[in-house]
Amino acid sequence: MITNHTDICIQIRNCKSCRLEKSRNNAVCGEGIIPAKLMFIAQAPGRTEDKNGKMFIGPSGKIFDQLLYSIGLNRNGIYQTNLLKCFLPKCRKPRHDEMYICYTHFLKNEIELVKPEIIVTLGFHVTRFLFELYELPIPNKYEIKSIFGQLYYTKNKKIFPLKHPATVVHNSYSIESLLKDYKKLKVLLTPCSKLEYCEIPIQYKKGLIPKDQIEQYCYGDWESCTYFR
Repeated sequence: MITNHTDICIQIRNCKSCRLEKSRNNAVCGEGIIPAKLMFIAQAPGRTEDKNGKMFIGPSGKIFDQLLYSIGLNRNGIYQTNLLKCFLPKCRKPRHDEMYICYTHFLKNEIELVKPEIIVTLGFHVTRFLFELYELPIPNKYEIKSIFGQLYYTKNKKIFPLKHPATVVHNSYSIESLLKDYKKLKVLLTPCSKLEYCEIPIQYKKGLIPKDQIEQYCYGDWESCTYFR
């Protein structure tokens, strides 16, 4: 296991483990604070990122900054990375072996280093791949729309899928439709205000409620909890 971010970046930039090293200009390292409460995982660098070797500096990056600003955050308070570290030729779909290689060589170590409270997956392919890794029901392209903006707790990890900022650039969604889901992150980052006198923690301490419900609601999406209402 790689034990520090500098070593991860050195190995990313020199990686020749799959076919993508032949079509890239720059392999792009993750950026941000370590540890971080929020870890955003996008699919792969775009053309601008590939040219400059930096995260989210193209059109999607401007949308991403707007979305973060809407919830009182900026890039200095998060960690951001890609599942694939290299540009996909002709912006094609990622292949499973490419994603698996990048995960086992790099992303797995990044997650261990960053120790995020919440992993935010951006877009269909990243979400589908992470769901497979963490043994969640794998969504198809039709089901994915209902998964965005929902919190999932599994294997001591919280996963929060969101639409990729590029969907605004490509006019697939409006920025207003993304803002609603991004604003839920503010909820997820703070525990429920009713914890002190709520029945759920009491039942949990008695062993009557499993830990996943506590993490899912009391320290997660408490706005969706029946007791909170």
